[in-house]
Amino acid sequence: MTGKRVSQRGFTLIELMVVVVIISVVVSVGMMSLGSNEQATLRAEERSVKALLSYVRDQAAMKQRLYLVAVDEQGLSAYSQQRGKWELDSDIAPLKWSESLVVEWKIDNQQFAQQQNLPKEGWVFWPSGDVMAGSILLNIRSDAVNTREQKPSSYSVHWNGLLQFDSKPEDGGM
Repeated sequence: MTGKRVSQRGFTLIELMVVVVIISVVVSVGMMSLGSNEQATLRAEERSVKALLSYVRDQAAMKQRLYLVAVDEQGLSAYSQQRGKWELDSDIAPLKWSESLVVEWKIDNQQFAQQQNLPKEGWVFWPSGDVMAGSILLNIRSDAVNTREQKPSSYSVHWNGLLQFDSKPEDGGM
């Protein structure tokens, strides 16, 4: 054994630890981004609901007509009353719910709505700028929920007769 150096091939323990740390960081960032998609869907839908309601209120005031925002399992659609008859307003694009959502709604003055001979269930908007108060609860479908997600998978949008919004994440149903 005369000074011959034997070279060993392989990784040191520190190199292996660095690789494990890098992989764990990449996986944790990936997991967080999956969960935020649910929250992004809820926030986007909430903004769309608010925008549509505000736009219909503005149209009712500008055109001096009664409007209705009708709600069902597919989404929101706008009707206007012309010559005493409710017609689907072709100038206002309907809002379709995202496929990952289950939506619940509440109409605060249901008796008034029934007296108005409305074509569908929904909220009335007057030319004065007043609106029928109500709320919409947006829920992520249970089959679309990331089980590791700690944030609420529901978001509620409430408004009063002046269309002042109160939106917040929810932990449960209405």
